[in-house]
Amino acid sequence: MPFYPKPVICHVAHALNPGGTERLVCELARAFKSKAKVLVITLEEPGEWGQALREEGIPVFPLFREPGIDLNIVFELRRLWRENQVSLVHAHQYTPFFYAGLARHVERRPKLIFHEHGRHYPETLKRLKNIFNRLVLAPMADEIIAVSREVRDRLARYEGLNPRRIKVIYNGIRPPEVISPEKRLHLRKDLGFNPDDLIIATVGRFDPIKNLPMLLKALALARTKLPKIKGLLIGDGPEFSRLKALARELGLGKDIVFTGFRKDAVKLMQVADIFALSSFSEGTSLALLEAMAVGLTPVVTTVGGNPEIVIDGKTGFLVPSDDFTRMAAAFLLLAEDENLRTRLGENARKRFEEQFTFEKMIKNFETLYQKLETT
Repeated sequence: MPFYPKPVICHVAHALNPGGTERLVCELARAFKSKAKVLVITLEEPGEWGQALREEGIPVFPLFREPGIDLNIVFELRRLWRENQVSLVHAHQYTPFFYAGLARHVERRPKLIFHEHGRHYPETLKRLKNIFNRLVLAPMADEIIAVSREVRDRLARYEGLNPRRIKVIYNGIRPPEVISPEKRLHLRKDLGFNPDDLIIATVGRFDPIKNLPMLLKALALARTKLPKIKGLLIGDGPEFSRLKALARELGLGKDIVFTGFRKDAVKLMQVADIFALSSFSEGTSLALLEAMAVGLTPVVTTVGGNPEIVIDGKTGFLVPSDDFTRMAAAFLLLAEDENLRTRLGENARKRFEEQFTFEKMIKNFETLYQKLETT
């Protein structure tokens, strides 16, 4: 068995296909590669980004979990931990924690972190599951991390975990490259927009939890009063076809641009004037942080971690969940007042720099890892 003088950190995740949680798993693995031996175990397939990590020298082990509760995963985790002399396991989201927690009952050496990035919507209270979590899984976790206070509170309510044990570490990102005004105009033209259009953009996976029909309805309503308002939806997912059909039904036609999945999403979003997030639920949205980092004014629903990121009326606007009329009103207010839009966008950028940088997040995890390695 090989001996590694450095700590051995093992991330456990569902898979590594494009997504917010998956991106953070990859970024954390890369950030600690020079300080520790790092490997990633996926319960499902390795995914597109899994192959990228392998090419960078970070091992990725897919377990191809069977439907239902696959107890073979427990023993595969134990085997891989032993073979790689893992000292610290970082499990991302509940299902990876479920298997990692069970595996730790039979392989006690590695320390275990449960890191919750977001919650399903809607949630239901399951008392037997809460009892199982408190008696079987929670004792195996050395640290429990939530990406927002709201996620912490939902972990306590719906998973039965002790809120006093849950630390909040906000997501952080590296500041994106800001494109030049000339490049912005060029991209707007390439996407089919006119120079005087007022563009409202969103970025993400087109999943029901993102409630993108609310955004389309808000755009349609706002355009009845200000036709220069246009929409830019960057992303892909199971709702893609339904959303395009709804856009046609709402009479949006060529006034909405659907780009599909784009690796240059952060660059594309900068053609916009306003960033929108209509989700039913969020943890700490990376797309929202990216928008703030490049100075876009956000209009987001009052759900999840959004109210902890956006200060209503100072760094953007918060609107009630599924209230497209309030979202449309916020769009119109910002569209008709360029000075307000500019001021809030600049405040959003400053708030990002103060609270949500990648360096701040990594420092928090470095402190946590060091604490666990020395206890």
